[in-house]
Amino acid sequence: MTLYGRVLMLILILAACGQPEAVPLTPAPEPAALPAAALAPLPSPTVAPTATPSPTPTPVPEPLTVWAAGDEARRDALTLLLADAAAAAGVPIRIRSSTPDAMIARLRVDQIDGRPPPDVIWGDGNDLAILRTMGLIQAVRPTPPDDTLSAVITGATADDRQWGAPVGARGFMLLLYNRKLVENPPHTVDALIATARANTGSGRVGLVAGWTEARWFALWLDITGGALLDANGMPALDAQPVVAALELLRTVRRFGPTLPSTYDEGAQLFRRGKAALAIDGDWALDSYRGLTDTLELGIAPLPLTNRGTPATAPLTGVYLMYGVALEGQRLAQAEALAATLREPAWQSRIARDLGMLPASIAALNDPAVTDDPALAAAAAYASRAPGIPPTRSVRCAWDAIEVDLPPFLLGRRTTAETAASMQRRAMECAQP
Repeated sequence: MTLYGRVLMLILILAACGQPEAVPLTPAPEPAALPAAALAPLPSPTVAPTATPSPTPTPVPEPLTVWAAGDEARRDALTLLLADAAAAAGVPIRIRSSTPDAMIARLRVDQIDGRPPPDVIWGDGNDLAILRTMGLIQAVRPTPPDDTLSAVITGATADDRQWGAPVGARGFMLLLYNRKLVENPPHTVDALIATARANTGSGRVGLVAGWTEARWFALWLDITGGALLDANGMPALDAQPVVAALELLRTVRRFGPTLPSTYDEGAQLFRRGKAALAIDGDWALDSYRGLTDTLELGIAPLPLTNRGTPATAPLTGVYLMYGVALEGQRLAQAEALAATLREPAWQSRIARDLGMLPASIAALNDPAVTDDPALAAAAAYASRAPGIPPTRSVRCAWDAIEVDLPPFLLGRRTTAETAASMQRRAMECAQP
């Protein structure tokens, strides 16, 4: 074999030795079948739904705190009246009641301790004057005068602002008589004096009154045509009508109990049937009514003045007063309560349930007034009655009168000296 042949043979042998052993091919297994749900297309991605929040409940309004100052005998009726009126007005309230003196004392302590005053206070003109001086109440929107007793507007007005919303009037004075002793009540001052004189003696007195008190003196002064204050609101106690009122007082005092005698002692005589006539106020009626064993009570209007017109005595207003911090919606609620109490139905109920005059002139003709002898007698002069403003000058005038009347009635001073002393004392007090 040639060299070329041997090389070719060697290449073929080496090529045969480098080939791998052949492996037979087997088909791959079929994939396992999947459930149809697994083969469904995936949903498109979405935003997770937002849960609807529960509505926030409307907070229940905090009740207005109302302090009702009134007489013990009528306190339950007053509380019920306020609760019913508040319900009618849709105003939630929380009521606390007491006598006026207890209320003022408590509020003084609260003020010292830094506690806030009530939201609303029911009280009369005396309470208003004190609370205004203490700075615990705020001025209110003026009351339209066309259907409101002028006395109750006057009784809430100072510094050209009104400090209470009038709802009623009290403190009215009446001529009372014992029907066992007096058949027909006197209608004039002269008849009053004659009836008192005829019933004086034999263990009886003709007339009892608050002889040394300013409220009664205001009546004597109205009979003689005078007034406690002048046009500028200052004391006017040395004018001629004041001298005439002092002389009238001295005349009628002759037919009263032996000097000295207090108002309470005179009222006790009337209750026991030992006095024929009494000039007294609404506050005393409950103590006289029902004493049929000793007193058959008669009620009449005040006698006519020297001018032939019915005499008038001061009226004290009754008010809703708003705490100095009350504002916004809560102030609006207080105003809504006052507006409700001025509606005819509630004015009628004030007269019927509380025995006081309504503040509304139109309500004076309501049967709740006209069917009550005391209210009807007071209504005869209520629209012309003077008020008692919550000012320093009127308080000074009243104080001066009550200081100077006792020595006058004891005969230690003349009428002129007494009038001059009252004026001087009142002006010294009223000066800032």
